Amino acid sequence: MLWRFLETPPARGELNMAVDAAIARGGFCKMPTLRIFSWQPYCISLGYHQNAADVNLEACKGAGIDVARRPTGGGAIFHAHEVTYSVSVPSNHVWYNLLPLDLYRRVSEAIANSLQLLGAAVTFAPGEPRGVRHANGRPLRMACFATSARNEILCHGKKIVGSAQRRFREGTLQHGSILLGADHRRLIDLLAANEAERAGERMSLVDNTITLEAACGRKVEAPEVIKNMQKGFASTCEIQFEDSSLLPEENELAKLWCEKYRVFINN
Repeated sequence: MLWRFLETPPARGELNMAVDAAIARGGFCKMPTLRIFSWQPYCISLGYHQNAADVNLEACKGAGIDVARRPTGGGAIFHAHEVTYSVSVPSNHVWYNLLPLDLYRRVSEAIANSLQLLGAAVTFAPGEPRGVRHANGRPLRMACFATSARNEILCHGKKIVGSAQRRFREGTLQHGSILLGADHRRLIDLLAANEAERAGERMSLVDNTITLEAACGRKVEAPEVIKNMQKGFASTCEIQFEDSSLLPEENELAKLWCEKYRVFINN
C-alpha cells in the first residue's frame, strides 16, 4: 500500500490546521498522507467547538503565543516541544470505510509501534474517558491532555500522545501530538480560569501525562521520532512511503482557509 509522506516546514497554527483540512477535504491527493509538522511560533490549538474564552488572549499576547482552532474536537493543547502528526485518508481509499474507532485504533497501533521502537513501553487506554474533577465537582474541560479515552496511547498509565479524528465527505483526518518534553504544561498559565480551576488542570496534566523523554529514560528529539514513525507505520500497516510535498492546489486551499482556523495571532 502506497502512502504519501510529508514533512512540512514550521508554520503558524492557523496554517498548520488549514493544511490538515486542505489535505483531508480537498480531494486532490488520491492516496493516504502521513504529515509531520511543527509550530512557529508556539501555539495553543482549540477543539473545533471549544469556546475561545477558555484562553487568556492577553496572556498569550505577552508570551508570544498564537491561538488556532483545529478541524477536530477536544480540548486545548499547547504545541511546543512535540512531534505533531496528521493522517489523511481520502474517500476513495478502503480505510475510509472503516468504522471511526477502527481507523483510530489502526493509526494508534502504528504510532504505538513507533514509540516502542524508541524504547517506550506504551499501552492503550481502556474504556471510557477518565480524568479528575475540579473541587466543585465539575469535570475538567479545558486541557486535552487532562483525560484519556479509549484507544489513546499511554505509558505507565499516563497519556503520551493526544489524538483526535474527524470524518468529512471527502476524507477522514486524524491528527495529534507526541510529547517530547514537558512544555505542554505551560497551557495552564494561559487559560482564562480561576485559581482553583487552574490548580485542578495543572494537577491533572502532571499526574496524567508523561513525556517521551521520561518514557524512554533518555532525551529523544524529533528527527529520531520521525524516522521511527515511518518504520512503525510501514511495518504495522504494510505501507510504502513516497516522499513528497504539498500539491499546489492543497497549498492554495490552505491559504484560503487560514482565516477559518485563526483565533489569535501575534504580529
